[in-house]
Amino acid sequence: MTLQWTIEQDIGRLILNQPPSNTMTMEFFQEMQVLVNEISTMENLRAVIISGSGRHYSSGADIAELLRNVDHRTMIENYRAFVMLEQLEIPVISAIRGVCLGSAFELALFSHFRLCANDAVLGLPESTYNLMPGIGGIQKVAALAGKARAIEIILRGVTFSASEAKEMGLVDGTFPKNDVIPVSIAFANALPVNFKSAERSVYLHKFLKPLHAKD
Repeated sequence: MTLQWTIEQDIGRLILNQPPSNTMTMEFFQEMQVLVNEISTMENLRAVIISGSGRHYSSGADIAELLRNVDHRTMIENYRAFVMLEQLEIPVISAIRGVCLGSAFELALFSHFRLCANDAVLGLPESTYNLMPGIGGIQKVAALAGKARAIEIILRGVTFSASEAKEMGLVDGTFPKNDVIPVSIAFANALPVNFKSAERSVYLHKFLKPLHAKD
């Protein structure tokens, strides 16, 4: 299994489980589609926290496999799984440590919130492989950071630091790496049961800002 799913005190933990780099294979995307469907039917679940096993969130898709198997239908199915995740009526929080690149960063961008380790590295390096982000990353970066910044990030394919991501509006908070998971759990527990994604900025100010103050 490329994904590990547990529920602790009504908080779901979705862990990308292919260490050390937690590469996202075709098997991963298939498991993801099934799991998101199952999560959408679960009662009494308060939130989902996505993280990676070990040091890293994920290095992204398996490039060799992607080049062999990429097709329009597969990309659409993968995109739909991410959209379903975003459309869940409970908060989805990506807890990012280590590297978070390519398809993994796209997955994080479809989360409602992104909490990041100070030393994390993020980016969309697809152009360095003669590819383009294909699971919504272009649109998400443009919406959060503006079209000009999105074009630069995508065409150059460069990586950037957590602090740069925060400045661009691509992550919501940065913390010491050992604090990212505990802070994500505390934030999930603080969010209201009647969560509304449209109130995202209110929740960040009311519930995440005090956790920064304790940092």
